Amino acid sequence: MKLFKQLALSTIVLSSVLSSFTSANEMEITAKSQVISKDSKLHTYSGNVRIAFADGNLSTKSSHASFEKGKTVMEGDVEIILSNALAKTDRVTFIPSQHGFVAEMDRVTFTYK
Repeated sequence: MKLFKQLALSTIVLSSVLSSFTSANEMEITAKSQVISKDSKLHTYSGNVRIAFADGNLSTKSSHASFEKGKTVMEGDVEIILSNALAKTDRVTFIPSQHGFVAEMDRVTFTYK
């Protein structure tokens, strides 16, 4: 029950943080390497991955979430659910920015619809 409360709390807090940002429906990804499947539906980014989101229309799931110094850290089977894709990673740190927020991680795989 405690885990469910943490997940619900992290979703509510992250959603409230995200809802105050612009809805430009933009995302910029930087990483050391990128691999795209032949059908372009699977994108894997590795090495110092940073995703700058200007859109608050996403939701997240994870096994554990913590909050420290204005950052949200999610760990364990993390899913970032976007309108056109599902991103999966083991650990992500969300940091608020002037234009939305930034997600930092070591590796992430996007599956596009």
